[in-house]
Amino acid sequence: MEFIDTVIENLIDPLKLDDPSSLLHVEGLVDQVEKVLKELKFLFSFVNFVSDRCVEPEVQHTFFTHVLEVAWHTIMVTWLYLPSHAGGSPDPDSAPAEGYPLFSDLLRSKIQPIEPSISKIYIDVLKAIKLHQSQWYPVIQIKYVVDCEVGFVETLLHNLEELPFILSGLEIKKMLNFLRAHLLIQVSECYIQDIDSVIVDAGILVYSLNKKEKGDLDFRVKIQNLQAMIYLITRKTFLLQSNLSGIDRVGSADFILDNMEKFLSVYPNSVVSVKSQLQTIQKELKCFQAVVETQVGLQHFVTHTNGLVYEVEYVFDACKKKDVPDWCLFLWILNIGEDIRVLMAEVAEVQENTAFDLVLHNITAAAPTRTSSQFASYQSTNEEMVGFKDVINELRSKLIKGSVNLYLVSIVGMPGLGKTTLANELYFDELVVSYFDIRVHCCVSQEYKRKDLLLALLHDVIDDTAKLDREVENELADRLQKLLKRKRYLVLIDDVWKRSAWDDLQSCFPENNKGSRIILTTRHYEVASYDKHVSDPHKLRFFSIDESWTLLQNKVFNKERCPLVLEAVGKSIAQKCGGLPLSMVLVVGILTRMKKEKHCWEHVSTNLGPNIQAQSEGTLDQSYQNLPHYLKPCFLYMGVFPEDREIQVSKLTWLWIAEGLINTHTERLYKDIAKFYLENIIGRNLVMVAKKSSDGRIKTCRIHDLVVEFCRKKAKLENLLERIR
Repeated sequence: MEFIDTVIENLIDPLKLDDPSSLLHVEGLVDQVEKVLKELKFLFSFVNFVSDRCVEPEVQHTFFTHVLEVAWHTIMVTWLYLPSHAGGSPDPDSAPAEGYPLFSDLLRSKIQPIEPSISKIYIDVLKAIKLHQSQWYPVIQIKYVVDCEVGFVETLLHNLEELPFILSGLEIKKMLNFLRAHLLIQVSECYIQDIDSVIVDAGILVYSLNKKEKGDLDFRVKIQNLQAMIYLITRKTFLLQSNLSGIDRVGSADFILDNMEKFLSVYPNSVVSVKSQLQTIQKELKCFQAVVETQVGLQHFVTHTNGLVYEVEYVFDACKKKDVPDWCLFLWILNIGEDIRVLMAEVAEVQENTAFDLVLHNITAAAPTRTSSQFASYQSTNEEMVGFKDVINELRSKLIKGSVNLYLVSIVGMPGLGKTTLANELYFDELVVSYFDIRVHCCVSQEYKRKDLLLALLHDVIDDTAKLDREVENELADRLQKLLKRKRYLVLIDDVWKRSAWDDLQSCFPENNKGSRIILTTRHYEVASYDKHVSDPHKLRFFSIDESWTLLQNKVFNKERCPLVLEAVGKSIAQKCGGLPLSMVLVVGILTRMKKEKHCWEHVSTNLGPNIQAQSEGTLDQSYQNLPHYLKPCFLYMGVFPEDREIQVSKLTWLWIAEGLINTHTERLYKDIAKFYLENIIGRNLVMVAKKSSDGRIKTCRIHDLVVEFCRKKAKLENLLERIR
């Protein structure tokens, strides 16, 4: 670095030869020296940027060897063109006929990133920096780090001017100018590494814009990634510098939002690119503000509202001043909107009543009944059931026909056979729904608490959950018994493992001679046949080969016909699943993620074993092995959750983030990455959607008992979790 600095200082001397009266003056030499000097200064900034960072020795050696070579060439070429001191006056014809080709060749082949070999050296050293970026933290003063970053940004901006793809580089140029003008003025240690990462990625992109590599460059995706990272830094900068005073801004929100509305109506062209998004944010904030201000028990949301209002005010001002790029504002507004909707969903969990729904969702008609809401939720997350048509008809008849006496319909079968799916199909069947006055359900599992089961049953029919939570166990049992006594009721008790669980609940289900029914699912025959009200337990059969093949076709080809070339191997796969619906669903998750080619399906068929008892675990393992490496720990982490419980997606994703399971090498937002991961796992049928919000977002999910057990075993085997609860 000192050597290059010395070369730069020595090159300043020939500039003094610009006086035509000087004996050492050579026509045109000074212009060439100035060009080389300018390029060397930018290269010196590049060297400064690289010198403090962790780089692989081989790549570092190649880069600095190139830099030293440039310095030596510069000295030699300059010396060759300087006039001789020995011969007295310079020959006026001593200047080359075609200028100074050695200078031009030095610029083109050694310094400027036009030549692919030079671009490769620059790209390799930046990729090496990126590879070790997570391990780097500046050991020098932040001010010096920023000076290095500013210098390298200026180098990149200069190099963009030298490249042939100026139009393609315009967007990068705008981003770098914004970075230099706004984010590198007051840099905090909190996000110095974020800025460094953006600059490195921008450098890789700039030096990739040469003719030979242009065809392979996914330019648009890389630009969007850079924009997303710059947006994150911009928002983080605002949050760190805002230093919210803690003043209650809910009251001032009216003023801010009204001003926004007036400005948007009078000066729409000033913010034309984000006008519709701003209008949506304004409406959502007003809606959320009304809920927080008018509903009891929501005071803890005021702090979140303060931050959002303050942030919207800042973004709105930035739109008017035009000092933040449109793409950055667009991303910012979208994420503020997402934050508002997340808070609204959390509020909905706290206050679920008709008055709240009217404010939050602008519903003008009366809210639907709890039963119809449940049915709509079930319909939105479950497709038409394939198979067991005869079983459904038989069991439906037992539920809505026959004796007026209390009657228990028990479904027994091995894990993965579809007991819960079948029970839910009956529970939400339209004929069944219309026949019973009231329906309640709960899921028991191996470990349970009687109070939790009673609360689950009562929550289906009573809105005042806070009051229920304060009651003791016996009060809850008495309340449930009295509630059911006056009605024709249907109770679904899913996944009962022990007789004691039935003993804990049966006293709550009165014999009222109204034709009430109980559906019970279990994997144990002695539990299914235990109660006096039970008929012969229904032993759930395996899928037939035709049902298995129909399910596979419907799921993989979306109810279209399977291509003839895949039909034979497809039927073979269906048959090897042994009639076990869970195995079928897991195999579908594998097939939908691979090419619809015969050799691919044959590979799946070969790996499916013939043993039905081990089938599900083997299929699960194959599904696991087919997961991308970054999804495997996220999937295994599902083992920390209890069996047969709905998992809050917001809680799951934050746990993933907290445990460091989200891939931070990508520049997308953490929550967006987590959402992508979860949707990918759900798409492979390893996790099931339980509930969705009104806007289609996944609210809760479930995981099958066998899958939970697999995750726990595999996580212990791979030492992923120190302790699984």
